[in-house]
Amino acid sequence: MGYTARNMRCAAPKLVPLLLAAALGAQSGAKFASNRSSEPLAAEFSLDKAVVFMDDAARMWNTKQGCVTCHTNGLYLIARATNGGSNPAPTYRETRKLASSYLKDYVSRGKSQKGQRGAVEGLVATASFLAISDMATQRRLSASTKAGLDHIWGLQSEGGAWSKWLKCRWPPYEVDDHFGVTLAAIALGKTPPSYRRRKVTRVAEQRLRSYMNAHPPANLHHKGMMLWVAANLEDVVEPEQRDRWIGELREHQRGDGGWRLADLGDDRWRRPKDDASKLPSDAYATGFAVFVLRQAGVAATDVALQRGLEWLRERQRASGRWFVRSPRRDGKHYISHAATQFAVMAFMSCSQER
Repeated sequence: MGYTARNMRCAAPKLVPLLLAAALGAQSGAKFASNRSSEPLAAEFSLDKAVVFMDDAARMWNTKQGCVTCHTNGLYLIARATNGGSNPAPTYRETRKLASSYLKDYVSRGKSQKGQRGAVEGLVATASFLAISDMATQRRLSASTKAGLDHIWGLQSEGGAWSKWLKCRWPPYEVDDHFGVTLAAIALGKTPPSYRRRKVTRVAEQRLRSYMNAHPPANLHHKGMMLWVAANLEDVVEPEQRDRWIGELREHQRGDGGWRLADLGDDRWRRPKDDASKLPSDAYATGFAVFVLRQAGVAATDVALQRGLEWLRERQRASGRWFVRSPRRDGKHYISHAATQFAVMAFMSCSQER
């Protein structure tokens, strides 16, 4: 999700102490390399190196673009908060400060929308990312995050969605209304009971529920997002539905252990000239599938999840990232950042049984 311009858009591995990863990220000063399919594979798997890459990617975006995007520094707020716990890394704090300032510009400072800066998808996503990361790191909402959430509820339609959400055929985030609704529902489900009891929040929650009831998931990514919602918001998904969707995700795991982005969506989720039968497994779909299956309660030791993690271990690149070809066009492989973040969350979610 780009906001700088309209067209920009288990048996887990042993985890090295998180403070080491934070220190490595702080020390990384190398020029950030662009996403490219020719980057060699890593000599050996390293979760710490993936975390350093996430930090570098977020720092690059903060400095170069100065906005919040789902693919890069937005989802990073969730992934890094999950990884960093109550002692987040410097780049996380920097990114959180930028996201909070971005929200304040349009919520309380009276800044007007210009192009995609200040557009509804940016405000909804940023408020939601901040809420999820706030609850992971400090177990409470900051004042600016609470104000941001209140603001987006005021922009929500009676039907529960945000009708002006950008839909520019850039999956999985800018293709329909479903991602924004489910992301906001996850965020709301994580907020403290005191926040959810407020009238404005109760109305917003009912609208989110109404949308999800009226718009059943149209594809596997929708279903995965709903499984994530159900882990945070009660009575959203019936047990039979949950089991069915888990089964569908399992059915789409490929022989090599991975999943494909093209299988998570519809024809808009791949390039017009792509032959769907020839598209390979990819890290976004694999990391996403493992993570949401864990949210649905599938055991970390489950064979399918272990095969997915092994697929990821074997395909990490030398930089620490996982490369994923953009489903839209070359030169804009931002999905690689999101893939890396979901891969890290997949490994973290499998680090221990819940």
